[in-house]
Amino acid sequence: MRAKYILIFLLIVCTVALNAVVAVFGDTRDGYEINGKIAAYIAAYQPTAVFHTGDLNTYGTSQKEYDRFHAINDPITKVAPLYIAKGNHERNTQLFLLNFPILDGRTYYTVEHDSIVWIALDTTLKIGPGSEQYKWLQTQLESFQGKPIFIFMHHPIFSSGKHGDELGLNLYMPKLLQQYTVKAVFAGHDHGYERSELGGIYYITTAGGGAPLYDNSSLNKQTVKFRKVNNYCIVERTTTSIKVTAYDLNQQIIDSFDVSLK
Repeated sequence: MRAKYILIFLLIVCTVALNAVVAVFGDTRDGYEINGKIAAYIAAYQPTAVFHTGDLNTYGTSQKEYDRFHAINDPITKVAPLYIAKGNHERNTQLFLLNFPILDGRTYYTVEHDSIVWIALDTTLKIGPGSEQYKWLQTQLESFQGKPIFIFMHHPIFSSGKHGDELGLNLYMPKLLQQYTVKAVFAGHDHGYERSELGGIYYITTAGGGAPLYDNSSLNKQTVKFRKVNNYCIVERTTTSIKVTAYDLNQQIIDSFDVSLK
């Protein structure tokens, strides 16, 4: 009988381990009430890691702003590490890094979590071919080739929102990423939710963490779904795939899709 209970316990542990949850959200800025709701929703999932696509605060120049961000998102950081992609509103880089020692003084970096490689890019720095960051990214992609790779960054590569692809990232980034085992790219900046697809890679804008929402106003031929709504994403890993589900503030599903690990 004891052996039976031990077996059941091990099965439960294995099931939990194989269904580890992480969350992605961004562009919280001064939407404190909305940010607070999303932080509570995310914390309830007991994630093992959380990724933010940037623009934490409105100005990013005072410690008071960061203190408020930390207080609002305390439910998240009590249960999981919080990794940030630097946005254009993180204007004081030194202050930004001081508030997130987990980044170890870097605004672009790599995190391996639950057998998935998460690469953070800094789109406020030079990132085009020939730049230091582009060369670094190539090295990371080559080093982790064969493993599922997720990228998170602030400016989107594809977007139907107000800003569109204002950095021209779609001129060269998709071609680079398609050479490697990149599964998805999460971004912020254009406030709302959008899923685009190209060459087997999902491009997700999750920028509904509190900042004012934007209309669908830019041409994006790769778009599959666009919603002008506050949102966050739950990413659940199983044995064969990664399920991404986007929720609004009413906890209603606004999008869901599976990313194959094969």
